[in-house]
Amino acid sequence: MTTNQEFVQLLATRHPFHDLEAIDAGQLSDDEVGTIPRWWIDAQTSSNPVDVALRAWENALPGQLPRITRIIRDAAPAIRLCRATLSEGGRTAMVLAYIFGKANPSYFQVAYGLAPLPQNEIPLFTAGIDHGLRTFYTTVQNGFFNEDPIGLMPAQDMPRISNFGEAADFEYVGQSRDPVNNELRFVEIVKSELPDIDQLVGVCRDASDNAVALDTRDDTGRVWEMWHGGLERVDKTLWEAIDEWVTRLFGIDDNQ
Repeated sequence: MTTNQEFVQLLATRHPFHDLEAIDAGQLSDDEVGTIPRWWIDAQTSSNPVDVALRAWENALPGQLPRITRIIRDAAPAIRLCRATLSEGGRTAMVLAYIFGKANPSYFQVAYGLAPLPQNEIPLFTAGIDHGLRTFYTTVQNGFFNEDPIGLMPAQDMPRISNFGEAADFEYVGQSRDPVNNELRFVEIVKSELPDIDQLVGVCRDASDNAVALDTRDDTGRVWEMWHGGLERVDKTLWEAIDEWVTRLFGIDDNQ
């Protein structure tokens, strides 16, 4: 059995912040209480914090992220309130940590979410933002990422794909089924269907800056994946892509 002190020591050494301190609900200041949803406190004090967390996820994203939510349910992670000192300017922020135990009790997989953002602080997104994404970021938590940090990024860290190069620097491909053997093959995207890379926002990333990107030009929910100088148009919803990427990146894939 892992003790509370072991959790505290783990979170003090493995995290993506300048500093991180695990705290109890009673240590929150009045200002801090005002920045987090009530369910964060309920999860900290409940006898079944995972149920509290998953109800919040399901209310925001009904039926979405089945792999991630199944892993959270089955792994029953410890859920801890934390106070983080961010690297920019020494500002403090509230964090929720999900601590996943592994077969080896000395190793853990930890995921973090910053406090939800007020509606008027959601950056980068235009009218084309996926409604579920906005709901998740404003009612559940700001991202779901590990210590590297990789995963579903905090909204303020989501880059425009144009940050990585000019439009002409990318190769644009899609997938098509071969009519003869039914195999998937890559096909070049015609010019009229090319994205505006300044309107592609990287939502989920890995350690090599590969990313799931959402086209924010309209409400189609078009998703692209960026791979080492190429942009691939994928036939997935945003949440299908995030569900696959996060389980793979965290090394907690359920092999489905």
